[in-house]
Amino acid sequence: MRAVAADAEAKEAAERARVEEEKRRQEAEEAARKKAEEDAEAAKKRAEEEAKEKAREEEAKRKQAASDYVSGKATGEIPRVAAAAEALEQETNLAKTLVEARAMVAEYQSHPTAKLERRKLTNTIVVHVQQIAATKEQINKKSRDIMMLLVQLQEPQKTFALMSIAKKMLSQCDVQVAKLNRYAFALAEVAVSIAIDVPRFGVLLVALIHEVCVNAVPKYYPFVPGRYATDDEYYSLMGYVKNDEGTAFETTDSYVDRMTGSMLFYAAFLQVDAPNHPHGVDAAWRWLARLLNRCPPNRHTAVALDSFLKIAGFRMYAAYRGQFVKVLELIHREFLPKLDAKNDPDIRPVSSRIATYLQESLYTKSPEGRDMPNTDTSSHTF
Repeated sequence: MRAVAADAEAKEAAERARVEEEKRRQEAEEAARKKAEEDAEAAKKRAEEEAKEKAREEEAKRKQAASDYVSGKATGEIPRVAAAAEALEQETNLAKTLVEARAMVAEYQSHPTAKLERRKLTNTIVVHVQQIAATKEQINKKSRDIMMLLVQLQEPQKTFALMSIAKKMLSQCDVQVAKLNRYAFALAEVAVSIAIDVPRFGVLLVALIHEVCVNAVPKYYPFVPGRYATDDEYYSLMGYVKNDEGTAFETTDSYVDRMTGSMLFYAAFLQVDAPNHPHGVDAAWRWLARLLNRCPPNRHTAVALDSFLKIAGFRMYAAYRGQFVKVLELIHREFLPKLDAKNDPDIRPVSSRIATYLQESLYTKSPEGRDMPNTDTSSHTF
């Protein structure tokens, strides 16, 4: 009996040992499998990161090549257009959006049966935009009125209305903003309010500003004798417009005045301090950097810079402080001396304004018109 019991115990011990060994084997296989999976996953992640890094390097090279082309570094020649590659890329994307919007409304815009409806819609928009006044109450009211109009519309009427609002605001730059600079703030507040609720409006508005004002990109076409078939080709590229008869382009003084109005409004639009602003102060920073890095100091770029700092400088200083001051020091140290070296009587006034702005630290003071009252008891606009 003792022999049988001993044999059973031996068999039981052997079975336990076998089970333990099988368990250890399975655990080892499972550990090996997990390690293989982890190694494979790590290898996959490394490959993905390497691919992303390679793509980033290729994109950087592409942008640098484009930048070298527009800046003339690739050929050693005067560039065809002075602008940052990123600015031109953004301009192209915005222009595509504009083309798509125009295609969407083309039939509606020309169809005879919609003529009365278009006129009514346009007249309503004109009234709303013209009634924008520099009080918080009126800005809120006009923003609500325009949004109430838009929510009632279907396509293509809605896109037609968005385009019409943007165009009417830009027309106010020539009529109102250029003459009364502080009006830019009221107009911009309404524009941003709409853009927050309808992001496509902000895109279309910026696209239209870029279309009518090369400074807003910013970019500049250096004039090189023999490069253009006619002087008219150059003026068209720069955005000069012809007179009512279509026989001659406007004077440079007239052109600069129009660009000033557009830039004042654009700067006001970018500097609005509002949550979820799709084109806020970060876009203003990019514009300033691109102008100073790629565009030459001349009358056109100086007027754009002067207008931009006058309106947006205070907000940019509040947002960037020391960084912004360093940029202003760069303007004082490099931009202004190059500007003054041209010894152009048309440049002196704007150069003097920029110098005064820097010397008196006007960027630390809220510009006239930015801080609007809640109401205006003398206003009769409803």
